[in-house]
Amino acid sequence: MNISNVSKSASNNWIASGIRRRLFGLIPDITVKKEEPVYRIGRIISRPDVGRAVMGATAILTQPFIDYYNPKVDDDTAKVSTCRTIGKIIAGTTVGCAVRSMCYYGIQALTNTDPNASKWEKLLLPPKSVVNLMNKKHGNWIKNYNSTLATLIGLGVMLFTNVMFDVPLTNFITKKLLPVIGIKSEKKPAATEPAIDNKVTEKREAKEVILERFSNGNKWRAAK
Repeated sequence: MNISNVSKSASNNWIASGIRRRLFGLIPDITVKKEEPVYRIGRIISRPDVGRAVMGATAILTQPFIDYYNPKVDDDTAKVSTCRTIGKIIAGTTVGCAVRSMCYYGIQALTNTDPNASKWEKLLLPPKSVVNLMNKKHGNWIKNYNSTLATLIGLGVMLFTNVMFDVPLTNFITKKLLPVIGIKSEKKPAATEPAIDNKVTEKREAKEVILERFSNGNKWRAAK
């Protein structure tokens, strides 16, 4: 075992921990007098639809610039790729937020922990024994339960909506952005008739003449 490597590693860890302590020391201490606004912000951010919106906002601010300034492709390819990326982000974020929001509010309506709630309002709740246990140990467990369940169901629904909505909406947005960025929409070339080979035509005509003469000769012999 090399003692010098161990001592060097320990020294590096000590320096790194010292830097972290100094950085955390620069953060001022803040006393939160009202906890409810903080909890309210946390409840909003932890929702699956809001999380998807944050991901979409981050993507729209970074990915198009990466595609547009890609040095490995030509200008037209970079522009088309940028439009395609913007279309995918807008379509994916819009459909994703809509699906997750509907799942979240639908699950919230079907997971009512009130003892006087109807049977349908408790449809997606776990068994009563689990609910009582979670209420004793974790008073705010229903929020995490709703968010997790909404995320899982939303992912399942997105398997179908990606094909039904995301792809057509992405193509539509891309086609609308191409003229804006200076690229004309590509048109399919008109169908052209196949070129006629003159040599093949001449051989075919010569063959037909020979067959016609042979047929006329047979008719002449038969008549004679």
